[in-house]
Amino acid sequence: MSERTSGLATLLRRAQWMLDDLAFQVGAGVLDSDDLDAAASALDETARLLHETANNDARASA
Repeated sequence: MSERTSGLATLLRRAQWMLDDLAFQVGAGVLDSDDLDAAASALDETARLLHETANNDARASA
């Protein structure tokens, strides 16, 4: 595993844990705007890195 893919895997795990916690809070009726904003920002960053990785992999295999 390269340093880049290792970092992406770590980010994905952290996002998974954050979303698990957020789902529990939402299910309990606890909606914290700071937590929701942090989750949205983390998902935006995760999506950006996934797109970037996909594009880099496509160029490398072309």
